[in-house]
Amino acid sequence: MLETYFVAPKTLRRLRTGPSGPYIDGFAGSLEHDGFSHACAIRYLRAAAHLGHFVQRQGCMLMDTDSSTAEAFFRHFATCDCPHSNGGKHNHHTYFGAKRYREYLMTIGVCRDGAKSEPSNPEPAVVVAFRHWLRKHRGAADGTIKQYARGADELIKALGEDPSVWTAGGVRGYFVERIDQCGVGTAEKLVTSLRVFLRYLSVLGHCQANLHDAVPAFAAWRLADLPRYLTPDQVDHLIAACDGRSRERRRDRAVILLLVRLGLRAGDVARPRMGDIEWGAGSMRVAGKGRCQVRLPLPQDVGDAIVDYLELRPQIRGDDHVFVRSIAPYRPFLRGDGVSSVVRRAMKRAGVVTPAKGAHALRHTAATEMLRHGVPLDQIALVLRHRGIDTTAYYAKADVGLLKRIAQPWPEVLP
Repeated sequence: MLETYFVAPKTLRRLRTGPSGPYIDGFAGSLEHDGFSHACAIRYLRAAAHLGHFVQRQGCMLMDTDSSTAEAFFRHFATCDCPHSNGGKHNHHTYFGAKRYREYLMTIGVCRDGAKSEPSNPEPAVVVAFRHWLRKHRGAADGTIKQYARGADELIKALGEDPSVWTAGGVRGYFVERIDQCGVGTAEKLVTSLRVFLRYLSVLGHCQANLHDAVPAFAAWRLADLPRYLTPDQVDHLIAACDGRSRERRRDRAVILLLVRLGLRAGDVARPRMGDIEWGAGSMRVAGKGRCQVRLPLPQDVGDAIVDYLELRPQIRGDDHVFVRSIAPYRPFLRGDGVSSVVRRAMKRAGVVTPAKGAHALRHTAATEMLRHGVPLDQIALVLRHRGIDTTAYYAKADVGLLKRIAQPWPEVLP
């Protein structure tokens, strides 16, 4: 496999006879499979070979490397003058090449994941059961489960492992002390996670009834501000900024059109698979919060944009996600963060300046556009998949002109 990247017999012999030699051909094959460019793969292979010599000089073997090896290797490489260091020249390829080589060795079972082998404090059994309950009975996403479990674990560490002796004063005191160390967003999430956990314990009879009421409300009123959305001109500029025949521009255009036409969340765009698009019916199956699946109509321009992207989409063995990363290694988006990054980069290219720069701004834009075109709130709620009409009514505030017509004059205060 090395012959794909190197021609000189001397170089091939040196790479195969070095400490990394037994695995270097397989590593080259994995780089080609993951879509790395020819130039990048050559740099990664050189870094892998040099990592083997570095580990050998430390009196170790490749199977003994741990998570800090790549960091130590990079520090060493900056001043290394051995024949394998390319004169001491280094860049990000050096570090990432060594890191990826170690990940490859872990994949084939040559070395262990040091992070997993280190002993860690296991979660209490009640938190493990709480995780299972959230996933099975509430259909919570992995991120939500992680957040709620973290709040539960911290509460147990602060108040003790026996919930039956917890008091309202203790819960309230812990919350007040905890919010002094975090921001508004974290405090709001902490209120929710603690209340859900205490309700769960109360139903099981592990703590006092209604102990969740001891968690005070946080003064950050829900839906108090105006929706953050783009104007029609800004939407046009944003879509135009994704024009082009490159793979990345085609993907960005399809992603942005899905967000702005259907009002999807970032996670909704990251998850779809090929089978979720029903081309004959012109619809798309979307699994949102709570794993609730719905079918939404697929507008013509959105469908055309997806087809254009699929013509150049990287082929990933065993994966059928619609959208994947545009650079190697080609992998699907793990969460909605990657989709929001696509939107932020497109906004920067288009010169669109808004208070909100993520994918959710386009969801707000879709809702306000439907409202302006006279779509009833209950139908907007169906498209946005809101559980209650009150959440959808939040977007009624976007039509400031109409609100001015019905606003009553504020009475003057007389001395």
